[in-house]
Amino acid sequence: MIDLNSHPDLQLQEHIAQVQCAVDSLCGKHSPRIITARNKELLRKIVKLHDMGKGTSAFQDYIKDPIAFRGDRMKKAHTPLSLLIVLLLAKRDKWEFQDTLIISTCVFGHHKGVPYLENLREIGIGDIAKLLKSQIVDLLIDALYQHTDIDIASIINKERPWKEALIYLDDNVLPAFEKLSTEETLSLRLKMQFLFSVLLEGDKALLAVKNPGHYLNRVQRIWNSQWVENRIGTLDKCKNDHIRQSIRNEMVSTIDKIQTNGIFSLTAPTGTGKTLLSATWLLRLREKFNSNGVIPKAIIVLPFLSIIDQTIREYKELLRNSGESEDGTWLLGSHSLSDRKYGAGLEGETEHFFIDTWRSELVITTYDQFLLTLIDPKARYQMRFHNLCDALIVMDEVQSLPCRLWKPLEEIMKVLMNQGNTSLLLMSATLPSIIQDAMPLIKNYKKYFEKCNRYRLRFRQEKKQRICDFAKELLSERCTWLREGKRILITLNTRSSARFIRDSLLQNWPDEYSHIPLLFLSADVTPMDRLEKIGIIKQGKPCIVVSTQCIEAGVDIDMDHVIRDFAPLDNIIQIAGRCNRNERFPEQALVEIVDLINQKGKRYSEMIYDEVHLQVTWHVLEGMTDIEEKDILTFSEQYFEQLTRKKDTGNSYLEKFAKMRDSESVKTLLRGLENEKYEFIVIKLDPDLREAMKHANEEKDRWKRREAWRALAGRIARISISLYAKTGFEPGEIAEEYLGNWLLKDSLYSQEYGLNYYEEPDDVVKIL
Repeated sequence: MIDLNSHPDLQLQEHIAQVQCAVDSLCGKHSPRIITARNKELLRKIVKLHDMGKGTSAFQDYIKDPIAFRGDRMKKAHTPLSLLIVLLLAKRDKWEFQDTLIISTCVFGHHKGVPYLENLREIGIGDIAKLLKSQIVDLLIDALYQHTDIDIASIINKERPWKEALIYLDDNVLPAFEKLSTEETLSLRLKMQFLFSVLLEGDKALLAVKNPGHYLNRVQRIWNSQWVENRIGTLDKCKNDHIRQSIRNEMVSTIDKIQTNGIFSLTAPTGTGKTLLSATWLLRLREKFNSNGVIPKAIIVLPFLSIIDQTIREYKELLRNSGESEDGTWLLGSHSLSDRKYGAGLEGETEHFFIDTWRSELVITTYDQFLLTLIDPKARYQMRFHNLCDALIVMDEVQSLPCRLWKPLEEIMKVLMNQGNTSLLLMSATLPSIIQDAMPLIKNYKKYFEKCNRYRLRFRQEKKQRICDFAKELLSERCTWLREGKRILITLNTRSSARFIRDSLLQNWPDEYSHIPLLFLSADVTPMDRLEKIGIIKQGKPCIVVSTQCIEAGVDIDMDHVIRDFAPLDNIIQIAGRCNRNERFPEQALVEIVDLINQKGKRYSEMIYDEVHLQVTWHVLEGMTDIEEKDILTFSEQYFEQLTRKKDTGNSYLEKFAKMRDSESVKTLLRGLENEKYEFIVIKLDPDLREAMKHANEEKDRWKRREAWRALAGRIARISISLYAKTGFEPGEIAEEYLGNWLLKDSLYSQEYGLNYYEEPDDVVKIL
């Protein structure tokens, strides 16, 4: 056989066999509903064709010694040539246009990511056409035939074959695709993404994992739903346990009747134990849907790092109580603060690969990571897309998703449910109608809201209040709070206004109450210090907490009295859920809503929140001074109904996504267009990190260097803060540049109040 390398020590034929072996292993973890005979045949073609472009003399010169290679690096490019061969084969063998499109995008994008359709046309024009012209005369056709069993002599030895491929694309494939409805193109796109994802993991698996047996012989971990019931039996009792138990009983009854996958919703008041309710849904359906050895993967998606930490602790507690280990085979936290640790005894590259491909039975991650996996085209995210199929996905605190993601999420998840065998549970205390026909796990959830009477919202927005006057008001109340041992939460809209209030309250703090802490939480405080302070708050002792909304949703704390600056209604309801959460008081606790302005008369709420959200809130609350918790659901439904009518819910994005056109990034969809942002590492919190960064940077191999930096990412993120800078801001004024990072000056950070860089209460633009 003629030598033809795909990698320095691997023949192309061997690589194709390895990829097919890994792909077969992956297919064995998915249900027959997805791994149809047709999809198997498509995968077989994709695997065989994806590296056809490596059959050139230029690539063979390069791959023998990539480090020493000094030739034209463009000439070694292989994905355009692989695409050309795919299109010429499709024309010759009369493939269906859907198959042509799927195989073309998988082959062309398997190094960078899912290409836009317009990118496929580049093979017939410009620099890529010139490149192909030079590569075709360099093709080792006989060697390719021996390694792939595909004869391309008759299709490639023509005049200007790249032009022929482009005409075929323009006249046959793309017009047929454009005739499809959005629903049909979305279905085709997600099918392509699944096959693409399987190829990406299979392509790297047996190269990254040194022991093939370790990869191919996966250990199945069985989460037992009874563990949740056992855990509930160990929890402290509180007065609203009767509501929690009623909700649980009704939900379990509904789950027992579920026969097939679907989209479900769970709307329940704050503080009714949604974490363990969702655990019951996950683990019971995992047991129920376990057929033919295929157990659905469990994925939990959360918006805030503080809730993720809380949720991971809860699931680890389930494992500990059951005597199981807590390694990555059972549970994986996938977010910016997580350590890149999977399990003992794994070599570095294997461990990293298992983490990047979400190999665990249960993955707890952020909205960012979930949406990147679902819709971002980059190969590094798409490699784990197939995990979203044959999966049970919980999305908690759904109200925090921007309106422009509602329609895309609805339509994409419906297709995943139908053709990906996926189930989805949407949860919130203030659930917007993102997916209209989701099946409620608690049908008459309104009765549970009506039974809750833990707090009363009091609106004081009839009169704007200057921040300085507000500070004086709080100061006058401080001694009463301290004397009575109260737990007070004051939530502001900007970091700087929160800091101003914190500093005002701290003035002349009475010595006799020095044992009562004044805690400050905002994005100016590192995640490590924020989590430590939340731990102090959870101890249940008297305290005064000043925060931004980084604490308002999902965090399990129980305060006596809450004061909040005006905000959209869902934010107000979420912060109210921290007040008298466990019904410690027989009477209603008070949640006061104020309307704060800065020294120039500008509302802090308008500096932060979307104008339409605020207008709708004003409209819904018009004329109201007090609302009891039992009535809050009515106002919440009015709020989301009006938002649905007034906001862009993402139809335009959905159309572009389905048609495989250039569209907004996940970051823009989640946060809009942001000002320039700088990240600062508070190096004094981890002095050894500087040396670890230096060590990582000295790694000579660029891939190992990149992985060394990724291994430090969680450690860095835990002690980092970010700033949206004003015009003229120079990071060098407050930090030292070190290996491409900014190390904050030690004097500008305090673990008590975070970043010390404000001159005015409305300084710096925006909170995180």
